[in-house]
Amino acid sequence: MTSVFWKKTHLSVAVGSVCLALSSVSQAVVLVGGDNGWEVSFDGNVNSFLVLERPDAKPDNVVGGTISGDQDSARVRTGLLPAVFAFNVRSPIVNGLRGSARIGFYPQVQNAKTKNQFGSQVDFREAFFKVEGEFGDVLMGRALSLFQGKNLLTDMTLFGLGVQGGVDGGGTTLGRIGYGYVYPQFNAGIRYTTPDYSGFKLSAGIFDPSKIAGDVSATETDMPRFEAELSYGAPLGNGRILGWVSAMTQSADFATGGDSVRSSGIAGGISYDLDMGLGFVLSGYVGKGLGSTLMLDSDSLDSVGEERDNHGFLAQATYTMGKTKLGLSYGESDTKETRADQLVRLSTGARQIEKQSSVTLGLYHDVNAWLKIAAEYNYSKNEWYGSGGAQDSNALGLGAFFLW
Repeated sequence: MTSVFWKKTHLSVAVGSVCLALSSVSQAVVLVGGDNGWEVSFDGNVNSFLVLERPDAKPDNVVGGTISGDQDSARVRTGLLPAVFAFNVRSPIVNGLRGSARIGFYPQVQNAKTKNQFGSQVDFREAFFKVEGEFGDVLMGRALSLFQGKNLLTDMTLFGLGVQGGVDGGGTTLGRIGYGYVYPQFNAGIRYTTPDYSGFKLSAGIFDPSKIAGDVSATETDMPRFEAELSYGAPLGNGRILGWVSAMTQSADFATGGDSVRSSGIAGGISYDLDMGLGFVLSGYVGKGLGSTLMLDSDSLDSVGEERDNHGFLAQATYTMGKTKLGLSYGESDTKETRADQLVRLSTGARQIEKQSSVTLGLYHDVNAWLKIAAEYNYSKNEWYGSGGAQDSNALGLGAFFLW
């Protein structure tokens, strides 16, 4: 459950972000100005994992894939969640309106295989304010995007590792990013969310547009990106159900002229948590020009500027016994080869990524309200078009979170 202060302020926008995920966390609250109604709070976590990974060698002449080369590795690093220190401010109600704001700093701890590493990546993921009233709320600033946001938030590896990805970088692990969903990212935008209507909520917004990139890049953007999400949550039988559908569309033009390109997609999912401790999640997405792992600006387009088709899904089952959760999940992300990709493969032998899949077995235990430990085993596999083999990897991780 989220903290009392979060229940009062409703500052957790989608991930509130990871703080929606930072369940069972005590939160420090400072009242500013005595009885004038202003409130200031802060929250966060520091986490660290030991990760041991043994990948196969990457096949020759392949493009894409997020498993590191045949480098057996031992790393001490953050997991899928970075560390975070965030500030929250909430106003009193004036003329039926309440304001709130959040700014979050998200650093990582690893040295990236360099002893004299004098700085780790710091990600300013959140900087937004929100105005609430009987009409719903309006959020302005940088927060988790709507499209595929809940696909990420319902992933059990949020408190673990999932797929490690690059072993020498300064970022987080991947979880199931590229292995069940595409990373929604934290983006600048303006969004409106309706009040709760018998469990239904609708959010829609405009977002700062991105270039759409791949083998070539469409970099000119004269219209914002549009995203929306419809969700429904309610008790059902001896449990609680949550369902959602989200969508996104954005166009971009090539600086050299010619046709514009458009990225678009639909995502959705359903989760059901039973009072007896069982929990199930099934989510997925389909679209074009989305990219295989990072949305829009990595491998969305082929060499002639055609959007690649993408789809993927995640299936997950968990069982909670007291303060301990055991989970098993499978996810995959698939990219369709275009005609230009086929011609490149036949002429040069270069093969595009076709499928990224993984299986994760995880054990997560709340020692108390501020200490969580986690252990995971992850098997991941990358496959490319044509013949020439695949690449797989086995990884073990053990770590802990300090939460406040």
